[in-house]
Amino acid sequence: MSRVLVVGGTGLCGRQVTLEAVRRGHEVSVASRRVPAEGDPAYVAGVRYAMVDLVSAHGLEAALDLNDVLIDTTNGMGRSSSTVFTVGALNLLHAAARWGIGHAVLLSIINVDKSSYSYYRAKAAQEQIYRESALETRIVRTTQFHDLVTSFFERGARFGMIPALSGVRFQTIATADVARILVDAATGVGEPEATETFGGPQVLTTRQMAEQWKSRTGRRGLIVPAPVPGSLGALWKSGGNLAPDRAAGTISYADWLTSRA
Repeated sequence: MSRVLVVGGTGLCGRQVTLEAVRRGHEVSVASRRVPAEGDPAYVAGVRYAMVDLVSAHGLEAALDLNDVLIDTTNGMGRSSSTVFTVGALNLLHAAARWGIGHAVLLSIINVDKSSYSYYRAKAAQEQIYRESALETRIVRTTQFHDLVTSFFERGARFGMIPALSGVRFQTIATADVARILVDAATGVGEPEATETFGGPQVLTTRQMAEQWKSRTGRRGLIVPAPVPGSLGALWKSGGNLAPDRAAGTISYADWLTSRA
């Protein structure tokens, strides 16, 4: 049994990682910007929570104490993302080295170094900081989460129109599958100092996903083509968000939607 610190463990994917690590019998701590109360959806029984600000490093060393490995699932929002992914990563890894943590796993995005989109540039910089750290690192890149594409549909449906991104296919993956892969990496699965990519179980057009979403949620709205501008759109339309030969997810989009309902 390992002592695992999940950084960002109250977030969308971080909570799934926390649940997976607990399920496997690991001793789990979570470092996050807030400490959830019992009864909060982000709360997991038996986990030690610590309030941490990665950018200021407040609370960081206390959170790292008594852990063997860290899994970084942090997510920056808006303009703060660059600082969280760079300054925050440096603070985290330097403190982890001082506290004798020897192994770190980072969650990242497929082909994050192939786009000039600002969020991707910040994530690529975070990856490089991990590669240059004193810790043994494994970087896990995944395709987009089921939740991301679903958020497009949910926002559009408020106005009666469900956007089907023109010329874009997705190979989305469930966060529960991502959590399994990350905890595997934290226990030594895969080559050290490697960057590996994992995708969901199937490739679908955005229209196919929109049709499945409508069918399983009962939501109304006209499915309409929508442009995807900028460098991120160019990457997606070129297929840079797909990894059909690295399909590791087991939960399809349709099954995920059904489980949510």
